[in-house]
Amino acid sequence: MTAVPDVAEYALLEVFVLLALAELVAPLAERARLPPVVAWIVLGIALSNFALGGWVNRATGVGVFGASTYVLLFADLSVILLLFAAGLGSGLRGLREAGAAAVGAAIVGDLVPFALTVVVASRFVPLDTALLLGVAAAPTSAAVVATLRRTEGLTESRAGTFLVNTAALDDVVALVLLTVVLTVVGGHVDILSVTGSVAESVVAWLVLLVAAVVVIPRLLRVPALREARGMPFLFLFVLVAIVVSLGFSAVIGAFIAGLAVAESLVADRTRELTEVLLVFFGALFFVVIGVQFDVHDLAVPALVGAGLGLAGLAAAGKMVGVYGFARRKMGDTSGATAVAIGMVPRGEIGLVVGAIGLTSGLFGQAELGSIVLMSLVTTVAGSWAFRRASARLRNSGAGAP
Repeated sequence: MTAVPDVAEYALLEVFVLLALAELVAPLAERARLPPVVAWIVLGIALSNFALGGWVNRATGVGVFGASTYVLLFADLSVILLLFAAGLGSGLRGLREAGAAAVGAAIVGDLVPFALTVVVASRFVPLDTALLLGVAAAPTSAAVVATLRRTEGLTESRAGTFLVNTAALDDVVALVLLTVVLTVVGGHVDILSVTGSVAESVVAWLVLLVAAVVVIPRLLRVPALREARGMPFLFLFVLVAIVVSLGFSAVIGAFIAGLAVAESLVADRTRELTEVLLVFFGALFFVVIGVQFDVHDLAVPALVGAGLGLAGLAAAGKMVGVYGFARRKMGDTSGATAVAIGMVPRGEIGLVVGAIGLTSGLFGQAELGSIVLMSLVTTVAGSWAFRRASARLRNSGAGAP
């Protein structure tokens, strides 16, 4: 009797196929002068269950393509590795250099698109729904930023360092904003509850950051721990588990772990190991974003209009909110423009907000579809524009370390 593969085995097959094809399309994207991120997302859309992937599933009678829960878990691992690498690349020095300007860019860069979206969306949907749409439109995708910084050769540049640290802080601001909105939507609209939620989130993030940067480098001085090549990844997984249990996004724990390990004696070795892992898993998150998109949504004019409108508000608000702080920090137009454009892509937190809205009954499939379309449009268009801005930045010499 022939054994029938279970869902987990199909998921592994899907992951391996997606990764193999992602490696094939990346050089083609470079030859076409497109960011690899764009090629990976388009590949995912083509291989989704709503396009070629569905045809393959029906032709073979095997549900290979479908982005099951197992595949989504692999994609989450890809995001964690990307943010861990970003923390390793900038280190605590980069966070200090970004300073108050990065904090300001993260806060204002979230509040401006949030406010714009709420004002416009509240004309068409209930206020509670508009508030959640505003939160979905606010946060930059730290995973996209980390990848663009690496693929565009800005890892050691001032603009790249400021960009990745701003994106990481942006995630913290977005989660605080989400906490406040959920408190308001839940009917607890008093100053004490809102202030308490904000203070609790900020203090928890600062305590984790300080504790990790103080403790982890000291532990990695112990010879037995220093010689264990996988020990930095153990600290990564522990920090991710802690932040998730506290209600934060996993990417925040990954970034903090990267910052801490960057201050240790094993930083260089860990960077090399992480780069090897990213060769295999770095593309998966972006391919899976494409796989989850239903191309049939493009046949619904109202949904397309809402998605494009949301993307426009999100992009314009983010660039307006970030540019002034980036200009003050960078001291030149090229660097500030590259940073502002680099903050345009949306992704993981916006999709999480979409899922929360759907399960709470504040969103229907139309709102969720518009958020997914916004994430795709801002990521594809933002990545393409960032490549052009990065080229100008390098040509002007402003992209130097």
